[in-house]
Amino acid sequence: MAKSIYQRRDCILNELMDNEAFYYGLICGIKIFQQKIITAHKRREHLMIDGNVYYVQSGRERLEEMIDKICK
Repeated sequence: MAKSIYQRRDCILNELMDNEAFYYGLICGIKIFQQKIITAHKRREHLMIDGNVYYVQSGRERLEEMIDKICK
């Protein structure tokens, strides 16, 4: 019984992988989330993922933070 569930899932995944629209949708979704992350960073807002708050730092911001810690 369980094997047939996995076979069906694999069949669906194979059909999706053959579908060009699926790839375009996947790429579009990734780009939307990238823009969401970049916008949150520019606005200095947090991102909420699975109930946890995250802030994104650029490399320059992270370097400034480390230098400030070392110089104190």
